[in-house]
Amino acid sequence: MKKNLQSIIAFLAIILPAALVGQVTITNSIFPVPGDTLKTVAATDAGGFDSNMVGENLEWDLRSISKDQAIETIYSEASEGDAEAMFPDADLLDKNSDQEIYYKSFNNKIVEIGRSGLDPVLNIINLTFNNEGESVLRRAPMSFGDAYDDESNFMIAAPSSVIPDTLFPGLSNLIDSMRLTVETENDDFVDSWGTLRLPGADYEVLRVKRTTSTNAILSVKVPILGWSVLDENNPLTAALGDLADLLGLSITNSYQFYGNDNKEILANLTYDDEGTLLTAVYKGELTTAVNEIYFKDVGVKTYPNPTYGDVTFELTNLPKGDYTVVLYNIIGKKLWSDKFDNNSGRLNADLSHLQKGTYLYSIVDGNGRKVTTKRLMIITP
Repeated sequence: MKKNLQSIIAFLAIILPAALVGQVTITNSIFPVPGDTLKTVAATDAGGFDSNMVGENLEWDLRSISKDQAIETIYSEASEGDAEAMFPDADLLDKNSDQEIYYKSFNNKIVEIGRSGLDPVLNIINLTFNNEGESVLRRAPMSFGDAYDDESNFMIAAPSSVIPDTLFPGLSNLIDSMRLTVETENDDFVDSWGTLRLPGADYEVLRVKRTTSTNAILSVKVPILGWSVLDENNPLTAALGDLADLLGLSITNSYQFYGNDNKEILANLTYDDEGTLLTAVYKGELTTAVNEIYFKDVGVKTYPNPTYGDVTFELTNLPKGDYTVVLYNIIGKKLWSDKFDNNSGRLNADLSHLQKGTYLYSIVDGNGRKVTTKRLMIITP
């Protein structure tokens, strides 16, 4: 009996440390509240992350992850939003991009209830819309082995008068209005726990694998013919160009790491269904300039806009420093970049080699922080 008792004690001495260290239950201490500023870094190289490491008491070493761009997410009271009257139930607001995102907080989750600003798929139309169903930003409590799912959808419609003439060359004059429907389903599984090693700190974490299925459906209304879905079987779809790649069904897998008392997702790495890294964001900071940049005061003059190709970018209300303008097509592919003159804060560029269409450009500071993003229209004959 004494020998058996000693064996049991020895066995418990082996397994208890593993059971007590690291295998945390995530609480709502991860929920952001008004006044919080979350500081993260965007990366283009995930530092050798292996998504197939699944299980208990693991160690993910991301200390070599790249440091490409600083991101600050500032949460405020929903009442501070320009469209707050449209979301009376909201109590939390993120307005750090071309959209205002409104949330409703509960003890066990934070749910996105709607947005105002550029539509989140095409990024071309300013609209306000409510979500149907649930799109969960944070959830608690979470423990190893838990599984969750949520579904949401929204539909936005707009007359052709709000659609840029250069967006659908050869089509804009034919359509009366357009309608975008987006259906999203998230399947979450807490598949691992262990230690996450990031540049500057280690964290005890739970890992959530989120599989997201998104179906974006764009329809246009043609006089007499009525509504028509722009899919691979519709001859009108060719007029969309690169925008067509944003439509239809897409599936991504995100690996999200959470640790108590950290309101940032400690790391969030997203891959397409072929395993290609799409985005990587992790908790951290990049060294910023001594002079703080207040985004609301930033001015960027771009003229002429629309342009036939020759365009001038001019910065105002920014401290002296190194700034770059980066131009993307509508689906986020980088096409061109150049640096501003440090003395004048001005950049003259010839973009006549680009096709007619709508583009996005970002101003990036010397530390890789994106200061602002705006649209540019090229009307090359």
